[in-house]
Amino acid sequence: MFIGLIFIFLLYSLLATIFLELYATIFALRAKLLQKAIRRMLMDGAADADNLLGDLGRWLAAPFRRIFSKASETDKSAYTQFFDHPSIKYLGEGRIFRRPSYLHGHNFSQVMIDLLRGPGYDGRTTNESTLIRDALEQDKLKLPSDTKRQLEMLFANSKQDASQFKHKLEDWFEEMMERTTGWYKRQTQFLLIIIGFILAWNFNVDTIAIAQILMKDDDARARIVDMAIAREKTYGAIIDSVGIKKVKVIKTYKNNGDTTAIEMVTDSVVFPGASKDYLDSTRQQLLKDAAEVQGILGLKGIPDHIDSTSCNVKVHYLDSLLKLPMDTAAHANLVKLRAETYTCCLKKNAHPSNPYQQSGPIVIFFGWLITALAVSLGAPFWFDLLNKFVKLRGTGPQVSNTSAIDNGSKGNTTAAGNPVKDNNNNDIKG
Repeated sequence: MFIGLIFIFLLYSLLATIFLELYATIFALRAKLLQKAIRRMLMDGAADADNLLGDLGRWLAAPFRRIFSKASETDKSAYTQFFDHPSIKYLGEGRIFRRPSYLHGHNFSQVMIDLLRGPGYDGRTTNESTLIRDALEQDKLKLPSDTKRQLEMLFANSKQDASQFKHKLEDWFEEMMERTTGWYKRQTQFLLIIIGFILAWNFNVDTIAIAQILMKDDDARARIVDMAIAREKTYGAIIDSVGIKKVKVIKTYKNNGDTTAIEMVTDSVVFPGASKDYLDSTRQQLLKDAAEVQGILGLKGIPDHIDSTSCNVKVHYLDSLLKLPMDTAAHANLVKLRAETYTCCLKKNAHPSNPYQQSGPIVIFFGWLITALAVSLGAPFWFDLLNKFVKLRGTGPQVSNTSAIDNGSKGNTTAAGNPVKDNNNNDIKG
């Protein structure tokens, strides 16, 4: 039962993740999240309230904000200069999504140092560290007080060495990206609850009814478990392709001629997601799996346009037959056939009757709500749990060799079932 229930939660968690990733890809949500992080770094975060509803509102409204507003031509803040810099601007995908969806730490440090030292630096005559120090002292970038103080502190901690300052800027950026990943996880968990409930309602994923079916229906339970084992690797590959990525960062420091490399592995959301074509094909695959699961459980499936049209034609044909004169028995049989055909059509908002969903709408609602909460835990959680249960199911005590008993042997035998011999190679009896 547990493997089946976990597999169903994994399936719908993946579906919810795919829908969320499609929205994020279409509306460039990662680019918006990156902009928020840079804004907090270079503008003290004055424009952003750090709360869930505020972030969510800006997130959902982001695709439409560009249509109705344009940045001021006179806006020369460090934030604007950063994104207008060629090293950043040309990382965007095109005219619609002009700003990049991800950056590496060296992109950030390179642009910030270039903005601080100014356009006159040619790398030959002027000392780079002196230009950076003068830019901070004279506040050439018109930085907010806290941002200016942060940069001055990083420059002082690097002993006013431009090379060390570059590493300090990269560390600062990567720390901010870790926090950005936290924002993304918090926001997506909230959105996954909403998407999960919509999926549960639309596909009738009633956890309470499903648990009863898996406990009492041996055939349904066995088929779901077989399906879970068969899809395990496929779903693992999907999880690896979408969502938050594990990013390996190798940083090299030089101290008195000695080079030290430090390797770090961190979560990163500001990273290129899966392509829209991949998300679309994966969505279709998961919808087919969901239809198969719901068919096994006997709950409402996902309507298929072709099948639904075919069923409707059959229903209309049976309705025309029922208008013809016939005896009572034939009429009763046609009525029964018509009812069965109508149920198979799975029309929109028509939930086929299921013996495990007879407790009323309130219980069904709580079943959907449990599904939504389970989906919000995320596909990686359920995939890891499924792996553990599948491995646990595959282990257990090995059956000992009982060939001697099965063969009814009355003589002394070895563990392999062969007779025991004496020194003269005769069988030992008794």
